[in-house]
Amino acid sequence: MITFKDINLQVGARLQMMLHHGSKQLIYYTELIGYSDGEYLIIKTPFENGLSVQLKVDEPVILRILSGVDVFTLTCRIKTIFRAPHHYMHLSFPTDIKSIALRGAVRAKVNLPVQINGVAGAGVITDISVTGAAITADKALGELNAEALISFEFPIKPTSQSARIDTSATIRSIQELPSKNKNSLPKFSHGISFHELELTNQVMLLNLVYESMNRL
Repeated sequence: MITFKDINLQVGARLQMMLHHGSKQLIYYTELIGYSDGEYLIIKTPFENGLSVQLKVDEPVILRILSGVDVFTLTCRIKTIFRAPHHYMHLSFPTDIKSIALRGAVRAKVNLPVQINGVAGAGVITDISVTGAAITADKALGELNAEALISFEFPIKPTSQSARIDTSATIRSIQELPSKNKNSLPKFSHGISFHELELTNQVMLLNLVYESMNRL
């Protein structure tokens, strides 16, 4: 059984916060201010379009946290809301904690144009996880085990604001794909592994993966 201490959660940690308003699921990003072990968590109230998100006492909340090589999911309820000028809240101490290992991470099918080594439209990301991606391109993007600079964008729900990730990566595999017909040229599939992503980018990318899989 996973305990709160297993998470090794640090003050200032970036959190993904999920709410359900009717049949609609909302996702925000916030930050841990502190906690009293066994009693409550203290987190910042998330903002949207410059305004604090409207929340209710006793509303259920799901937090998703990256720690080490694991993703932890915590189930809580809002206990107290502190409004302007401080904008923070107390959540019930989590009793239901689950984890997913990122090693061999969950992947999802996507269709994201990608910029590689400064070249826009160099390929398309067709499969992605928080540790790497599959890229299809008209030509090989480099030698096996070569490094490349990768840039791509995707929308963040529920605001649909654009998130951009710029990272270095290593080409782990290259495979020539058969032509779909005799008049078309073959394409190339690449497996890449991301170098260390910033925590905020990992959380946003994890959200993209789960949204793409309709698992959130």
